[in-house]
Amino acid sequence: MLEPVLFGFKILFLLLLYLFIYRVVRSLARDLSSGSEPVEMPAQPPAAAAPTTVSVAQPPRPAVPAGERGRKPQPAPEPPQSPAESTSEFEDLVTKIKPRLVVQHSQVIENGKIFQLKGGATIGRSPGSDIVLPDEYVSSTHARIFPRKQFLILEDLGSTNGTVVDGRRLEGEHQIKPGQEIVIGDTIFRYEE
Repeated sequence: MLEPVLFGFKILFLLLLYLFIYRVVRSLARDLSSGSEPVEMPAQPPAAAAPTTVSVAQPPRPAVPAGERGRKPQPAPEPPQSPAESTSEFEDLVTKIKPRLVVQHSQVIENGKIFQLKGGATIGRSPGSDIVLPDEYVSSTHARIFPRKQFLILEDLGSTNGTVVDGRRLEGEHQIKPGQEIVIGDTIFRYEE
């Protein structure tokens, strides 16, 4: 009586073991295939195909009441800011440097596409993200870029497949610098200013 039950457990264990091995091999094959092929990245997009510029995270403009039109606007009091919020120092810097992500290589969006990072951006598979990547290896809300003082910070939001910056998997927050490559799913971005 006990032998058929033990035999059933052995079969179940072997099936689970084979399923685990299959998942590991599939994941390794994906990682190796994405890094094994040399990808030629042009320094400048071709002149015939001008890059598409997309602006993200633009704050709404306040409405001016009819009686206030023509008067000199009074500056609104500034709310207290947390470290993750934009500061006037950052906003002044953004007008000078124009931070952006440029798509270097992707199978889901057009190469050479430019995403302006005025006040930060969310990146993910969800249509509500500022930068939408319809890729099975991208989580619905995968990562975010936000200002802290005069810098832009990249943070992985607990995605399954992670975010890679210059070949290293991102742990926590990372201050992004010009020229760094950011890999999210099968898409490679370059950060520029």
